[in-house]
Amino acid sequence: MAERFDLAEKRLFEDIYICRKCNARNKVQNPDEANCRKCGYDGLRPKNSEITE
Repeated sequence: MAERFDLAEKRLFEDIYICRKCNARNKVQNPDEANCRKCGYDGLRPKNSEITE
């Protein structure tokens, strides 16, 4: 298994949200007040990261 780096995980998963309608990636600070950059839909979910322990 590959080693995990905190800096890389932060860049890949922190503040990245996926639109529930068109699956576009959005880099936003506050997802509650943000809309999708492509379709304007306001339903965003956090990007999933694989959990290994």
